[in-house]
Amino acid sequence: TFFEMAMAAATLAFARVPADYLLLEVGLGGRYDATNVIPRTAVSVITPIGLDHKEFLGETLTKVAGEKAGIIKAETPAVFAPQPPEALAVLQAEAASLTAPASEAGRDWQVEPLADGGFRYQSAGLDWTLPAPALAGRHQVVNAGTAIAALEVLKPSGLSEESIALGVRQAEWPARLQRLPDDSPLARLAAPAGPVWIDGAHNPAAARALAQELAAWPVAPGLLAGMLGNKDYRAILAALAPHIARLVAVPVPRSAAGLPPET
Repeated sequence: TFFEMAMAAATLAFARVPADYLLLEVGLGGRYDATNVIPRTAVSVITPIGLDHKEFLGETLTKVAGEKAGIIKAETPAVFAPQPPEALAVLQAEAASLTAPASEAGRDWQVEPLADGGFRYQSAGLDWTLPAPALAGRHQVVNAGTAIAALEVLKPSGLSEESIALGVRQAEWPARLQRLPDDSPLARLAAPAGPVWIDGAHNPAAARALAQELAAWPVAPGLLAGMLGNKDYRAILAALAPHIARLVAVPVPRSAAGLPPET
């Protein structure tokens, strides 16, 4: 597949130009993903698990978690972000069977949002107060905490509260509650209706995170959306509907799997 060819080319490039640390993001699931050919990792990080790609990973969180748990390596540290109870149980069992020490949110580390938008990270070894993430969305506090927990495992030289704060303030992630610059072509086209935000939420869990942010906006936005037919579009729209003024549905170009706008 294209993904497998890209993975082969990428690993060749990574071997030729080694990095201090390589962050390798799983494509789909984990256990049978092309990225899982790496036999040993420094740490395996599993972010919050939700239902997605059900036709490949299974119809329940337990089944999806079983696929995600496949990236855990024997006797190699793992970091678990906050998880639904049924997903966490699967991850814990996999880690125990592989004698992989796991650092769990809520047990080994935790994050506490603060009134000024910042957050507090606490573990057995750290108690840091950090600034608000540059990335919009309260869920990014959990993501930042998960990244810090992984760094605690890796123990890179130069790790400090100041360096972490700098990373939190400077992190960029396109299409994740990203506000387009006002002078960008799309924002100029939308003016004077207001700013244009882009978010790639394509499963119910991501839609709920987006809805949590929209609920706090003073004015309900209009939503321009295109979606693939294999997504749980009913659950996605159910989460967003109470917080949007109107929906404009568009086709997904050059995709036979695109959901018809009329649907």
